[in-house]
Amino acid sequence: MKPHIIPAQRRKLILDLIRQKDALSVHELASEIGASLPTIRRDLDSLAKAGSIERSHGGAVIKEFTSTTYEPDHQISANMAREEKASIGTLAVDQLKDHQSIIFDSSTTVYEAAQLAAQKQLQLTAVTNDLRISQLFSDSSCTRLIVCGGTLRPFSHTLTGEPGTSFLQQLKVDIAIMGIHALNNGICYDTSLEVSYIKRYMVQAAEKVLLLADASKFDEIAFFEAFKLDERMEVITDSPPPPSIERSIKQRGAKITYANIDNCANTHEKISITDKEKLN
Repeated sequence: MKPHIIPAQRRKLILDLIRQKDALSVHELASEIGASLPTIRRDLDSLAKAGSIERSHGGAVIKEFTSTTYEPDHQISANMAREEKASIGTLAVDQLKDHQSIIFDSSTTVYEAAQLAAQKQLQLTAVTNDLRISQLFSDSSCTRLIVCGGTLRPFSHTLTGEPGTSFLQQLKVDIAIMGIHALNNGICYDTSLEVSYIKRYMVQAAEKVLLLADASKFDEIAFFEAFKLDERMEVITDSPPPPSIERSIKQRGAKITYANIDNCANTHEKISITDKEKLN
């Protein structure tokens, strides 16, 4: 097993391997990852309980259908598509300027953007409902931090509900940097009703919206509509979506920007596609 690997990273590796092969045995996974058989069995039981996989005799298979309310464990989600998320976050922060007001939504990809913004010591007014993101900015002398308040969701860093929703309805900001669980037909969805509501108010408060979505968001399903794409929005992703998804983004008047993952630490390549065609 790799040295110092944490359980969330190991389970993410297991998910990646099962997705590549559709099904793997406990012995095959143990050999690939270098972990003991009991450890792999415990990890598979945990992933099955979370709804990520289905246990089979002596191993596991990827679920054919995912529940609309399925949400990956936060630690596993944070370790998925790390390079892609870092590259996407870089492109978002490149658009920020000193003295702007920015909403930072609660998501693992937005966290990457917030981390870079804090490192660059941009002079921002930062509004967030994410406790980890608030911690990033709390030690910065350059950032005026506003935490919108609410109730902490179990097993997450996300605040939802009052007083955050009322506060956001009175707010106007320059940019909202948003994450999302799924994007289909020009509509953004999330697995939670409460999270969807607060995302909707964040989007309504912003002059411009940067939607950070790695390619996995384009073939997901989710429970509740959060907001529709419009002309204020730019989808920043790591690779082109399926043609039907790309067409629906363009029809809504939104922009698409693609990140270059190979050079995400220092340089990047941007390819922008716009279309002024509107939906009827």
